[in-house]
Amino acid sequence: MTGVVFAMCLICAPAPAPAHAAALQEPPSISVEALGDSLLLGSRMQLLEDPGGRMELSAVQHASGWRSHGSNVFAFGFSQSVWWARVLLRNDGAAVLSLMLEIDSPLQDEVDIHLLRTGGPEDTHVFTGDRRPFAARGIATVVPAVPVRLSPGESVAVYLRLATHDGLHEPITTQLWTMEAFHTHLQGEHLVIGMYYGALVTLLLYNLFLFASTRQPNFGLYALYVAAFLLWSFTFRGYAFQYLWPEAPVFNSQVLPISVAACFTSFVYFMLSYIDARRQLSRGIYRAVMVLAVFNALSAVPALFNHYALPIALCIVADTALMGFAFFMGVRLGLAGSRPALYLLLAFSMLALSVTLYYLSLAGLLPSVGGVKDLPLIGSMLEILLLAFGLADQMNTLKAAKLRAERRALAAQTALTTGLEREVAQRTAALAAANQRLADMAITDELTGAFNRRHFNAVLAATMARHARLRTPVAFCMVDVDHFKQYNDRYGHPAGDLVLQAVSRVVRERLARAGDHFFRIGGEEFGILMDGADTLSATRPFVEQVRAAIEALALPHAASPHGVVTASFGLVLLETGDHPIRGEELVARADRLLYDAKHAGRNRVVAEVL
Repeated sequence: MTGVVFAMCLICAPAPAPAHAAALQEPPSISVEALGDSLLLGSRMQLLEDPGGRMELSAVQHASGWRSHGSNVFAFGFSQSVWWARVLLRNDGAAVLSLMLEIDSPLQDEVDIHLLRTGGPEDTHVFTGDRRPFAARGIATVVPAVPVRLSPGESVAVYLRLATHDGLHEPITTQLWTMEAFHTHLQGEHLVIGMYYGALVTLLLYNLFLFASTRQPNFGLYALYVAAFLLWSFTFRGYAFQYLWPEAPVFNSQVLPISVAACFTSFVYFMLSYIDARRQLSRGIYRAVMVLAVFNALSAVPALFNHYALPIALCIVADTALMGFAFFMGVRLGLAGSRPALYLLLAFSMLALSVTLYYLSLAGLLPSVGGVKDLPLIGSMLEILLLAFGLADQMNTLKAAKLRAERRALAAQTALTTGLEREVAQRTAALAAANQRLADMAITDELTGAFNRRHFNAVLAATMARHARLRTPVAFCMVDVDHFKQYNDRYGHPAGDLVLQAVSRVVRERLARAGDHFFRIGGEEFGILMDGADTLSATRPFVEQVRAAIEALALPHAASPHGVVTASFGLVLLETGDHPIRGEELVARADRLLYDAKHAGRNRVVAEVL
C-alpha cells in the first residue's frame, strides 16, 4: 500500500535542476569494454527538454541546449515537455561486445530508442512504450530493452525520446547489461516475482475461503484489498500489459489509476472494519474518512475517459491523507492497547521502511547492494502477511472470549435439555426467544450467584442418569455455614446475607472444571456437584481447600468457638459400582455426613465412598 504512494510521489517529483551546460556538442562518451555485469547510465547522460514536443532527431543532434544529468533516475514528474537523453558508447577493446540496453520503466507512455552508429552497421530505431502495442518492443520483456552489438573500435550514440500522453512522466533508470548478465538478471527476477505473486494469490484464495466459511466481513474485505493490490502490482510492474492485454495499451493505462483507487478504497473499508472504527472513532472523524474514501474512488473516473495524469494527481491528494490517517490511528489506538492497531502500524512500518530504502538507493543517497530492487516486494509481502496474522490474532481473541463463556453456556444448555426443551417445543417462536433470555435468571440464586435449587434438581437428575448409563464417578458435597442462626441473631440478616455471598464467591472461584457446579440448596446450605470426579484421595483435598479458604476470610463470629465464620462439609464419592443409587439417596447420605461433621466439632470435612 505504501509502495503505491511512494511510487506516485517519485513520479510526481519535479525534474532535478541541470548541473551545468555541456561544453561539447557530441554526447558524453563511455568506454564499455570493461563493463562488468551492468552499468547505470543516467548520471553519465545528457538531457534536452523539448517544451513543444516537435523536435526531430536530426534537430536534436545539433541542438545546443544539452545539459548533464547528475542522477541515475529520470524523474520529470508532471511535465508536458518531451525529454531527450543521450550518451555515446564505445568499444575500445579487441573483442566484440554483445550488450543489452534496458529502459527500466514499464509505464512510460512513449519511449523512442535510437542507436546511431559510426563505422558500423546501419542505425537502429525502436518506437515503444506504454501507449504502444506490446509487440512494438521487439524483445518480450516487461520494460523496453534493445540489444547493442559493438565491434572493436566501434561507437554507438544512444538517443532516447521520452514523451507522455497527457503530461505525467514515470521515473526511469537506464541500465546497460552484458547479454549473459541480462538473462541471469531476468531469470532471477522471474523467480522472485513468481514466488511473490504466488504468495499473494495463495493469501487471496485462503481468505476468500475463510470468508465463505465464516461470513466474517473482515476476511471478505481483506481478500478484496489483496485482490486490488494484486491487480495494481501486476499492472504497475508491466506484467498485465505483457500477458493479459498486450494489444490494448489504452486500456492498460486506464487500469492502473483504477486499480490504485480500488486498492486504497478497499484498504480503507478493511481498516475501518478491522479496528472497529465505528466504536473507536468519533462520528466526525469516521465521516471524514468515509468522504476521503469516496473521493478516492471517484478519482478513478477520469481514467475512463482516457486521462492518466489527472486521476493519479487526485489519488495522490486523497491517498496521502488516508495514509496519514492510517498511521495516526495506528499510533493512537496502539498506545491505547488495541492489538489490531498494533498489527496495522507494524505492517505499514515494514512496507514504508522497505520502500524508503529502495528509493533512497535508487536516488543514490544509499549504496546499491544486492537485493535492493526486491525491497518493495519484501515490504509489501510483509505488510500483507502481518495484516493476515492480525486477522488470525483477532479470530483467536474472539475464540478465547467464547471459551470463557463456555461454563455458563453449558449450564444453560443443561437446563434447556432437561427442563425447558419440552416447553420450548410447545411454545411459539416469540415465547421461545423470551425463554432463552430468561434461562440464566431461572437457574441462578439472586443473592449468592450460585445455581438455585430448581437447577440443582435438574442437573442432579441428569448427572445420575449419566452415571447409571456410563458408570462415571460422581461426587456430591453438602456445605453448611456453622452457627449461622446465631450469626443472624447477633449481627443482623443483612450481615448474614454478606456472609452467604462471601462463601459462595470463595467456592465458585475454585471450581475450574466445566462439570463442577455449585448450588444453594436452601438457607445457609449449599451443594457442590462434581461430575466425573477423581478418587476420594484427589477430591477431598479440594474440599479441604474450600473449607480453609472460608475460614481464611476471617469474618468475625462471636458466637462461634472459632471466633470466625466457618463451614462444615459432608462429602460422598459415588464410584463406578454396579449398584444403582438415586439422586435423593446421594443427597441424603451427604446430609448425614454433614450432620456427623457438625457433631464432631464443625469446621471440618467428613467423607466416604459408596
